[in-house]
Amino acid sequence: MQRKDKAIHLEVSAILYKYDPMEVGVDITDDEYDIEAATILSRLHTAKNEEDVIDIVHEEFQSWFGKEAAGKRDIYEKIGHEIWEVYQRLCQKRQTLSS
Repeated sequence: MQRKDKAIHLEVSAILYKYDPMEVGVDITDDEYDIEAATILSRLHTAKNEEDVIDIVHEEFQSWFGKEAAGKRDIYEKIGHEIWEVYQRLCQKRQTLSS
């Protein structure tokens, strides 16, 4: 994984850890959501807006933990919002570097 990709991976993982959507609790390690972050990141290029990111995050948690355990989509709104901001920042940075 390239350094810039690792940086966004760490940011997304930290967002998931911050909100702890599976309510694992405070005893979890800060890399608890690394795998989920990776699968979310693998799909972010398809997102056209924040709503798409929320859908992606919700779908990935349903895939990993099952629909019932993952809960409703609204649980993932703040997570999706923050991930979208991180992704937009990365896209802007890449555009600036390629100009």
